[in-house]
Amino acid sequence: MGNEWLTSGASRRGIFDERKRWPAVRASAAALAAAGIFLGCARDETVTGPPPNASFDPIDVANSIFSLRYAPDNIAIVHVGTITDELGLTTPGFSAAPRRYERGEVERGKIARSFAPGTLRDLVARRTLRLSVGASAVPLFPANFLGETFVWDDVIDGYVLAPGPSDAPPDGVRFVMYRLETSSRLPSFPLTPFGFVDLIDESDAVSTKLRVVAFDTAEGSLPLADYIIDGAFAAVTTGVVVNFLSNGFVIDHNGRFDFELDETLDFDDIAGLTIATLDHRVVSDEGTVTRLRVNGEVANDGSFADLDFLFDIDGSAGSSTVDLRVVDSFQDGVISHFGRDEVIVGGTVALPEYAWVGGGSFTPSEIAALDEILFGIDDVLILADEVFRPLGELFGVR
Repeated sequence: MGNEWLTSGASRRGIFDERKRWPAVRASAAALAAAGIFLGCARDETVTGPPPNASFDPIDVANSIFSLRYAPDNIAIVHVGTITDELGLTTPGFSAAPRRYERGEVERGKIARSFAPGTLRDLVARRTLRLSVGASAVPLFPANFLGETFVWDDVIDGYVLAPGPSDAPPDGVRFVMYRLETSSRLPSFPLTPFGFVDLIDESDAVSTKLRVVAFDTAEGSLPLADYIIDGAFAAVTTGVVVNFLSNGFVIDHNGRFDFELDETLDFDDIAGLTIATLDHRVVSDEGTVTRLRVNGEVANDGSFADLDFLFDIDGSAGSSTVDLRVVDSFQDGVISHFGRDEVIVGGTVALPEYAWVGGGSFTPSEIAALDEILFGIDDVLILADEVFRPLGELFGVR
């Protein structure tokens, strides 16, 4: 089974054009690590693209970000989500990060985090009270958890404290990782451990900060993830402003992804709006550098959304940009290549419509590729949702 940690037989192959298919078998984490692509080694992000006058090929652009669809399924990220759920650290309907959604199935206009009115104000009050009595930080874990290792118990279907000595970091908690079933994302039976993930509390008086470090120990000691999640908020006259940051990398049999995620959300209780400013940068397994910027506002009750998306793709197919405005479920915008407008985008998020700027028709493969380019926006948003997920009720509550 090697490093196929999720029990799925799906292969990662390009689907748009036979001449541009990805190899059916991808490099394992072991092979990638042997090549020097792991913690402590700089990643070469140099991309050799076509000359600036190269024509736009949606199939090439889509294939240059094909691996993004697998970034949220990284085994370490999935395990961290399972851990936070099983320990009751996140609760549907009360979480800094929404529950996972599938690409193309949820309107992009609903990407902003949602809180019940006054919830964040209560959190600020709790943190202020804790700090006023001399606490230098709001701890993420109970003191008796620190330095301990947890293992999966197949009787109660949850993590329990492991007996005996632990090699967990003194300022964090260690969880054993297991091969997972694809559908449930829970450990498959018989239990097959292959590594561990450490959740390390690096919080201070200013922000709640969690470091995630994961290793595959089945074939030596191969790094799978090392990233920081940082959350801070402050009360303002109209509500609460929240900032989420994360940077680091994840790697498994689906490839390596380096990311820098930055979200600022201004919850205005008086106007009933959330003003969102997102700036996410992700380097895909192909070495393509993508950057997604989102600005706009969403009604706190979900009644409307007005958001601008700017999605830059810089890879082997050249430099392309999606400039899109989404009002509720309707969208309009343009896809440009090396600064030249190429495709007009319309319709809805669920049913997009395309037109060449110069006229003409699309092949079925080109339409599928254009869909995949827009799905790249969803892939980055889903990755951010999954990475920020532990800052649900952990965020400022302890």
